[in-house]
This record gives sequence, C-alpha cells and structure tokens, in this order.
Amino acid sequence: MTEQMNNENTQNTNELVETKNQVATVNTGSNYITAILDDIQTGFIEANQGLDMDFVHMGDWLTKDSKGNFVEKDDEEVSYGDTIDIVVGQGEKRYSLWGLEGSPEDGELIVAEKELADAQEKLVGWLAENPDAAERYSIDDIKLRYMAFVVPVDTLKPDDFPKVYLMSFSPTDTIRWGQFAFSVYKGKYKKLNIPRGTGVNKIVTRLVTKEYKGASGGQKYIGLEFHPVGLFKPEDYGINPEEQHS
Repeated sequence: MTEQMNNENTQNTNELVETKNQVATVNTGSNYITAILDDIQTGFIEANQGLDMDFVHMGDWLTKDSKGNFVEKDDEEVSYGDTIDIVVGQGEKRYSLWGLEGSPEDGELIVAEKELADAQEKLVGWLAENPDAAERYSIDDIKLRYMAFVVPVDTLKPDDFPKVYLMSFSPTDTIRWGQFAFSVYKGKYKKLNIPRGTGVNKIVTRLVTKEYKGASGGQKYIGLEFHPVGLFKPEDYGINPEEQHS
C-alpha cells in the first residue's frame, strides 16, 4: 500500500511539474501578441495625447459578410473565408450599437462606451443630430458586446508587422466566447496540450461562422463558433519575441 501511494505521489508530482512547466511556457513567449497590442495602443494614445482618442473607434475592423466570410469592413475584397485562425490578444466589453443593415448607417459604429449611461447619452446626442434616425434606433437597442483585438496567425512574419483587427461579437457570441474562455481555463483541452489555467490570449483560436436560428425559431443569423487549435508559440511562425522587443 505504501509503495502504491509513493508511486501515485510521484506520478502526481511529475504531472504537477509538467503542468507548471507548460504554464511557464505559455506565460512567456505567447504574450507576444498582447505585447504588440499594448505597444500599438500606448503609442497611439501618447501620439494623440489630450485629443480624447479612442482606439475602438479608430481601428480596422474584421466583420462577417452575408455569406458568412470574414472580411475587412472597409474592403470586403480582403476575405479570409468562413474559417480563420486568430489570437485574441486583448478585449473588453462595451455597450454598443451598430447601424442597421440596409440603413444609411449600415456598418457604422454609432455607440461604443464602457458605461451604459455614457452610451445612452451618446446615442441621445447622436439622434439629436440625426433626427431622421429616431424611428430606427432607441436606447433599448444598445447591447453589451465584446470588442476583441485579434491577429490572424497567417499574417505573422518574423520580418514584418502582423495585421491587427478589431472584432465586435454579437451579444450571443459574447456569451459563447465567455463560455469558451472558461472551458480553456478549466483544462477541457488538455489533449491539445493546453494546460489548465491557460488564458485565451495564449492560444490560437479558430473562428468558424455558423447559421443559427433566432429565439423560438425566429430569423436566421450568422454567428460564431470558437475552437481551440493549440498553444500559441511565436517560434512556430519564425518569430523570436526577445529579438522583436530587444
């Protein structure tokens, strides 16, 4: 019995050491994407100090077209298809409102504030300047959405700057994203060598578009599925993070 307990303790210790080593690896090189985004935002704010610039309103957006392909908002000729592997380096929830499809504001980010009261105030002011839009929007249309800063891994090169996009998840996709992040943290994907306790900014996530039905079988819409690919390792893309930030 004692020998069996010793063997089990040794096995548990080895597993613990292995997990700690994995987490240590995750917490070093794979912070590369988050560091890039920090540099961009810090530099942008410093360069425009005192001008009340908000990066969420200034960035390049990655959206979904009517066919379910990931495209650049300002140039839909740039398409990544209906599946894209990305690293979500940063993100935050914002109370936001997008222009309705087919409306004069189609594709416009009308409101995106951290506090609901600020978002409501912004919308009231916007409607005062655009009275014709009052029949299309109300403060009840403001929803809490996740705004993600993402980098497609296909754009990662050792001698070039990666492509950085903003993505706005729908309220439903925001919930799915949170559930996915918690599954990653709980260690659901150990078979992919993603250890328990890992943050989603340290893995490659595959986004896949999928057609969903609305509540009670209502109108269909294109939403997102989130799938883990594996730990993000800069060296897999020929990148040495220490050289990049030396």
